[in-house]
Amino acid sequence: MDPDLQGKVALAVDCSGHEGAVLKGCRIVRRMGEVVLVGVPWRHLTAHDVLNPVFFNHVTLRSGWEWELPMHGRSFQWEELLGGYNNALHSIFSGFSRALEWLTEGKIPLDGLVRSTSPDNPARLYADIMARHIDEPFIVLDWAGLTSSP
Repeated sequence: MDPDLQGKVALAVDCSGHEGAVLKGCRIVRRMGEVVLVGVPWRHLTAHDVLNPVFFNHVTLRSGWEWELPMHGRSFQWEELLGGYNNALHSIFSGFSRALEWLTEGKIPLDGLVRSTSPDNPARLYADIMARHIDEPFIVLDWAGLTSSP
């Protein structure tokens, strides 16, 4: 809950299903902001805890689904009107492509967010994750140092 962001966020998307994340999303969005629930809620949360910031911040709270976005975008084609069509400029794959370009170009600051590690000992890695020994929220398996054996 960065105080500099409080009330300045237009959209919060929760993919974790964690009720605390949903509640924080409802509290940080600006007035008339939107919180989309993509993750499955697994634990019980009192409705008042969520409804209070939703009501007082005029939050639009809705469920969502990542597959609402088309897999591939394509141009508008009249022939497809009867069978349904997708003329969206962006798609799941164009989003992946854009994200990878931004990462490659260094447009997304990653300091403190990524732990790069070798995949040579997955049991140790999973143990470290479960024990919360890794502070970074993202883990990248670096395969460059491994050689394949015949």
